[in-house]
Amino acid sequence: MTITKAISTTLGLATAMLFLSAPSYAQDEDEGPITQGDDAKYLTITNVAFKPGQRESAMEIISEHFVAAGKKAGTPGPIMAIHYQTGKWDATYIWEMAGGMADLEWYRSPDDVKWFAALAELSGGPDKAAEIWASYISKVAEAESDVGHHHVAEAE
Repeated sequence: MTITKAISTTLGLATAMLFLSAPSYAQDEDEGPITQGDDAKYLTITNVAFKPGQRESAMEIISEHFVAAGKKAGTPGPIMAIHYQTGKWDATYIWEMAGGMADLEWYRSPDDVKWFAALAELSGGPDKAAEIWASYISKVAEAESDVGHHHVAEAE
């Protein structure tokens, strides 16, 4: 290896190390760790594909049972529902995660418990509510949930 090539390689490695260490150095300057920011609102986005011929009956369960249970329980429903005419998915439901990323720590959140109790009350008991839930799930071919965020200005 020539001297010129060795110097070039050393400078390249030193530059790479400088760029890789810069983000951690910048974090040390600020107060606390870098986050998404105070204006970040976290969302759960659930995409659902129903089994062939099951879309309408699944939507009936949602509108007749799930929405009613949410209203009775006083729990927030999705902030947006999209019903597709094309593509892989039949529907997308978007919920705001009021507690931010900490909402992911729940196996069943207090709102989930209240919602299911309301579904049970409206449908004639926990066994009937479980039957309604099982009927809905039996209509689902595939579902996928993702978590993301968007930034909201203070005025919004």
